[in-house]
Amino acid sequence: MDLKAFIENKERQKAEKQYLQFSEGELEKLRPDEVERIIEHFRGNTLVKLPESEIAFFEWLKKVDRAVWNDLWEDDPEEESYLVSVDFLREFIRETPSFPICDLIDEPNYWFTFRHIKPKGLEYLQEEIRLKVEMDEDLSLEELFLLEISVSPTDIWHFAHRHAVDVSRMKQAIAQMESKGWIVHLPNRDDLVKYIDF
Repeated sequence: MDLKAFIENKERQKAEKQYLQFSEGELEKLRPDEVERIIEHFRGNTLVKLPESEIAFFEWLKKVDRAVWNDLWEDDPEEESYLVSVDFLREFIRETPSFPICDLIDEPNYWFTFRHIKPKGLEYLQEEIRLKVEMDEDLSLEELFLLEISVSPTDIWHFAHRHAVDVSRMKQAIAQMESKGWIVHLPNRDDLVKYIDF
């Protein structure tokens, strides 16, 4: 990709729309180092509209958990909805691209990363879950979530959307995982911030 020409094209888009927008195809073609150069170029004064797949996710969230959607977007004028800092661009090229829900103020956070897995959960992951995966056995909801957060950070809403699981069932699963000593759940954003590295 001619990154210089790509950035020049995005500069024109920004001048016209006041924000950047990337198609799913553009995001698929970008390498991590190119994304970092784009972020560096636009950092500090540029917003990016969420990709179409994420907008569809947040429209789903608006229906299934309006309080969480309100916590994130309610104060944004409709024409400016789903605009985020250019720094989040790297989140849209991951294996499971998504805008992380990890900074809720009025609602409990349910965002997890590998660092949330306790020693007991890590042991279960390395022994039981690994064996089930090798034997091609079905995983329980809790086991699948533990496996996913061991690979990539996620929140329960994106997970529920990907796997067609009810959000209330996911909250029950987190409570069960916590009671088993598999994970630590930090619903308060001030406690969660030390786990965030983007």
